[in-house]
Amino acid sequence: MLTNPKAKKKALIIGGGIAGPALALFLKRAGIETEIYETRTSSEGVSLTLSCNGLAVLQELGLDQAVLKEGSVVSKWKMWNGRGKHLGGGVLAGGGLKSVFIKRVPLGNIISDEVERQGISILRGKKLEDIKAAAEGGAVATFQDGTSVSGDYLIGCDGVHSRTRQIIDPGFQGPAFTGLINSGGYTSGVEVPSEPETIHFIFCKRAFFGYHVSPTGFIYWYTNWPQANEPARDAFKDITEAERKKMMLDIYKDDQPMIRKIIEGAETTFPFFPSYALPRQPSHWHKGPIALVGDAAHAISPSSGQGASMALEDAMVLAKCLRDIPNAEHAFATYEQLRRERTVKMYGVGRHGDSGKHVTGSLQQWFRDLTTPVFLKLFANPKASDWMYSYRVDWEKNVSASR
Repeated sequence: MLTNPKAKKKALIIGGGIAGPALALFLKRAGIETEIYETRTSSEGVSLTLSCNGLAVLQELGLDQAVLKEGSVVSKWKMWNGRGKHLGGGVLAGGGLKSVFIKRVPLGNIISDEVERQGISILRGKKLEDIKAAAEGGAVATFQDGTSVSGDYLIGCDGVHSRTRQIIDPGFQGPAFTGLINSGGYTSGVEVPSEPETIHFIFCKRAFFGYHVSPTGFIYWYTNWPQANEPARDAFKDITEAERKKMMLDIYKDDQPMIRKIIEGAETTFPFFPSYALPRQPSHWHKGPIALVGDAAHAISPSSGQGASMALEDAMVLAKCLRDIPNAEHAFATYEQLRRERTVKMYGVGRHGDSGKHVTGSLQQWFRDLTTPVFLKLFANPKASDWMYSYRVDWEKNVSASR
């Protein structure tokens, strides 16, 4: 298979979250056979904002309506301080599309179900152990269960703690703890102030709180609070849901009662988890027949609201490059060139979003509340944010190899 230039190419995709299945669908369109290998045996995840630029990728796959039906449309955001003072706002729409607040598991299932409907294999419980070059070209992936598989390409869509990245660039420093701990949940039957299609962001005394109320009254909410030291692995695994609620209620005891009302009424809360990002990207996103996609290459803070969308954009661009450029290394290099500048810029968006969440001193908070409205008018207006939300990948446009 690997030595015949006319044979159909095969890509091994490591990671079956959001980017991996989307990439598989685009590669099938490009005439490339794919198999997906996923560590987990069942889906996991919390909730996220899928920005309109990411939704546009799923629109190309014909999956946007299913996503909009499952989630809740959002087109704007408003920012407040913990005392209820309005600090400003911005848009979450562009290029004729709006964004959507959605649970991560159903989002992943929508894409994965389409993958399996199209006859593409997803093999679960397959944790990557190693990657070697195949004698006849391509790559051989070995998994912890002792099995191995070969393909012309291997694409790591395996997240911020990517094993693929560790193998091809063992000297890379890897992800850094952002200094924030996260949780959130879902609440029904509780009335709180809301506006249609709006996410509310609140800077409180000790933490940050965000919420969105769907048209049916279902509340998606999340919270971040600063912690100086990176928690040990599994540090939060034994905390019960009742204990989580109690801890979060204590964090917000000096803030608007509405927040505690949402937490108290939650039918589901997320286990605490730390967030990570890549302060710098690997010097190369590829090596030989191996390439990185999404968080494996350029993990950004969840504060950007763009992590899933960046990964989906990556998937579409990479598939186009492999479709149009016969030489794999040239295709990978072109993909990286097309994506690096945008993802670096998006990292800055996430880093700025994190910075306000670390402000806990009263004087610092006063200064933040004073300067935030000015900053938002300059940098969060529709014109200033258009580069994020109106970006589109044209599947029909051919790609030329970079020089």
